[in-house]
Amino acid sequence: MAAIPQPTTVLAENTTVPDVFWDAGRPIVDPSDLAAILGWELKPEGLCRGDSCVPILDWSSLEHPAGIDLTAVADTLGRPVVVDPDARMVAVGIPSSERHRAPLNRQAPDVRLLDLQGAQRGLSEWSGTRRLLVAFSTW
Repeated sequence: MAAIPQPTTVLAENTTVPDVFWDAGRPIVDPSDLAAILGWELKPEGLCRGDSCVPILDWSSLEHPAGIDLTAVADTLGRPVVVDPDARMVAVGIPSSERHRAPLNRQAPDVRLLDLQGAQRGLSEWSGTRRLLVAFSTW
């Protein structure tokens, strides 16, 4: 584990750059940062957002001497997580319940990307029309 926390980019609903301790490739965050990172708070009754709480069955899986294991929090919330400790990046996906509903609803999330001219565009701009999103990567 690093002796000091390192700024780490966390991609979730919003992009945040909290200070993270890294322990064997696992991101450990201060519990007070959870609200900014994921919109959930750690309370005695579990992980809470407003009046909704998700009970924590195994507190030891979340707790760490330096804080809270962000990957364990994401797992508890049913959210997939991808971690790259070398790049100091964490990506937390949408809850599995939303992912499973998406094909049934036939509605994509309002992804915002840059177009060929560099302007930011959202899928919602073409609501009611058919769209084709082509993704390409060189790696």
